[in-house]
Amino acid sequence: MRTSVLAFSAIVLAAGSAYAALSPLTTFGAGNAFPVLNDGWRSPGEVITGDTAGTATAGVYNYLGTASLERGLAYNPATGNLILVSRSGAGNGIRILDGQTGADKGALNQGSGIITGGTFVTNMAGAGDDGAIYVGNLSTSAAANFKVYRWGSETDAAPTVAYNALSGLARTGDSFDAFGSGANTKMAASGSNVVTTGNFAAFSTADGTTYASTAYTSIAGTTATSNDYRLALTFVDSDTLIGAQGGPARVTDFAATATVTGSIPLGAAQRGMDYAVIGGIPLLAVIDSNSGLLQIFNITDPAAPVLFDQGNNTFAPTGNANGTGQVRWGTINGSSATLYAMSTNQGIQAFSFAIPEPSCLSLLGLGAAGLLRRRRA
Repeated sequence: MRTSVLAFSAIVLAAGSAYAALSPLTTFGAGNAFPVLNDGWRSPGEVITGDTAGTATAGVYNYLGTASLERGLAYNPATGNLILVSRSGAGNGIRILDGQTGADKGALNQGSGIITGGTFVTNMAGAGDDGAIYVGNLSTSAAANFKVYRWGSETDAAPTVAYNALSGLARTGDSFDAFGSGANTKMAASGSNVVTTGNFAAFSTADGTTYASTAYTSIAGTTATSNDYRLALTFVDSDTLIGAQGGPARVTDFAATATVTGSIPLGAAQRGMDYAVIGGIPLLAVIDSNSGLLQIFNITDPAAPVLFDQGNNTFAPTGNANGTGQVRWGTINGSSATLYAMSTNQGIQAFSFAIPEPSCLSLLGLGAAGLLRRRRA
């Protein structure tokens, strides 16, 4: 299997312009910013055709800038929209963006007196397979509650509080993901690099609306004096995560105790990530928080990831000193998908992705089985 994967990737990469697996989503980012229209990039401050009235001030979009105020991004499979979390002073900073164009379609209703508390009141975001939306705060103390808010849909009049308690971690909310639907939904969060070994908290529910947490700390196989889950978390399945801070990403099973089952060698700035199975191939999409380069790896063998393709729709991106942001696979349709990537201060990139026809894969002996279990069909 390993030889076939390597051979397949070599053929794809050698094909160059003859076959591009990853390309800009050309309907996304139709605005007025440099360098071009329809470039698959909603750049910082860019006003997009179709934006909700009042979302720009003096020709600058209020909710996507370069002041480290946007870190959370989710994809809602029920609507095809993106959920952008912004701490902009303009208010109403949980925005709904059109997944095809990037245009601002309005905000999630926050209700009154519900969203309160935290070093950042809102920070990261995730969405369940049923379209439920989850937004967490940032807690920077073991004595301060971690809070997660839930919207059953984009039209809810107000969120409910899905979780509001101590997480069991010293800091929680720099990374976040959600997986599943209804009573089978799981969430995960982590933070803080001031620990002796890695840690994260997992959240489960019996009713689909309120959650309980389990903290996993001092995880064997993680890096000393660091936290290998701090800046990125993505579910493989309901009890397997991939987490990263920059450097090796850890594949971790937490069905019982948290156990590192594999490590993926990544670069020091490769942080925001999302996992999916497309066309039977387990793929990890990862963004470089410095350059904005988005890379897709075949991780059939996690210890030897194979670069499938890469792309960067940004131009001279602003620095991202915090290393924050999120990557999200969008709609997956057979062997094709959409993909979104936001590195803080660098706007949102959107891509179209496709893999070769199954007949090509079968010639190479590349089947659907892999070392990682299936996340989404």
